[in-house]
Amino acid sequence: MSWKKRRGFKELTFVDDALRSYLSLFDPISEYEDISVYDAIGRVLPHDILSPIDLPPFDRSAVDGYAVRSMDLSGASEGSPVRLKVIGLSTTSAPFEGRIDEGEAVRIDTGARMPEGADAVVMLEFTDRKGEFIEVFKPVSPMENVSVKGEDIRKGEIIVYGGIPLTPYDIANLVNIGMYRVKVIRKIKVGIVAIGSELLEYSDDLPLGKIRETNRVMIKSLLKDFPIEFKDYGILPDDHNIVREVILRGVSENDLMISIGGSSLGEGDVVTDIAEELGEIVVHGVALYPSRPVLLSRVDNKPYIGVPGYPVAAAISTKVFIQPLILHLSSIQGTYIECIVRGRLTRRVASKIGLRHYVRVKVKMGDEILIEPVYASGAGVLSSLSLGDGYLVIPEDVEGYDKGDYVDVILYRKIIR
Repeated sequence: MSWKKRRGFKELTFVDDALRSYLSLFDPISEYEDISVYDAIGRVLPHDILSPIDLPPFDRSAVDGYAVRSMDLSGASEGSPVRLKVIGLSTTSAPFEGRIDEGEAVRIDTGARMPEGADAVVMLEFTDRKGEFIEVFKPVSPMENVSVKGEDIRKGEIIVYGGIPLTPYDIANLVNIGMYRVKVIRKIKVGIVAIGSELLEYSDDLPLGKIRETNRVMIKSLLKDFPIEFKDYGILPDDHNIVREVILRGVSENDLMISIGGSSLGEGDVVTDIAEELGEIVVHGVALYPSRPVLLSRVDNKPYIGVPGYPVAAAISTKVFIQPLILHLSSIQGTYIECIVRGRLTRRVASKIGLRHYVRVKVKMGDEILIEPVYASGAGVLSSLSLGDGYLVIPEDVEGYDKGDYVDVILYRKIIR
């Protein structure tokens, strides 16, 4: 679905429609690589992993104490303790190999394998050691203080999920079942280039008419938690032939090509013509503020995205379009959960019907959470991102929010000052 003509664009496509139609054009990556499990944090398994063993692999003590036969302690009390003979010791590294019979006990450590014949463990604090014997002042039930075989997970059950990035807990579970190498979806190869004759890199001096290029480092940082590897093509001048050559090479060498700048309708913009020349423009111009000039195209059946050169627009384009595309290409399944905080607006925020607005806001924590807009407009105001904590997203059908309204904010900071 598209919206009305605005500022030179033939039409603006609603964000959800643009994203849905664009993702449908590309298949997830299905190539795998074999890696060490210790390097697999954040990587994606192609399928669930089933445990080949029971965990724990045997009945073991859950406490420090004595392994006993529960029936021998049925009448134990402080006034009438039961006397048992201690016949050995069971530790995690040296389990007791014998068998417990009537009237016997084995000193046992937490995690040690239960001796044959024992069905419970009495805790140390309910016993009194006297040479080769103990006196027990409390009865125990069958399997009391015992972690049974398969209590954690049983053989054949799912131990780690496929289709979602692996966590440190997943890695620990894989090591727990003796799996030290795993097959994962290979990393997505992403090419990135900035376009603009006015751009400088690593410059101490700033000549008149020049600006430092900041978008590449910002976008790469925004995507650092995803399973991708970047190929950086640097900065290009506003030259059709040079840009065309690099875009074509970037598409051939990567799974996704991103260019920054040159995607609006100005005199020096070249990206749109090149995308049309090399492939197919799927969407150019979305109902997103800021970020309307986003270009979603397909070249050699691969995604090529042109994001606006203004840093706020570039950041929002990355969040709204590039991140979901990478999730899709990486075979990541499920729902991406945002960190959201709810608070009360300190002043009114206006928006235009038909556009989805991303307003940068500061979150003030206290007895009441307050949401203070940092800068409601200005796609080139980079400081509005660094001085803010998150985005207030205003839907296309809402004409702003009033002072005092309670709103939800998507945080991009993990710690709020």
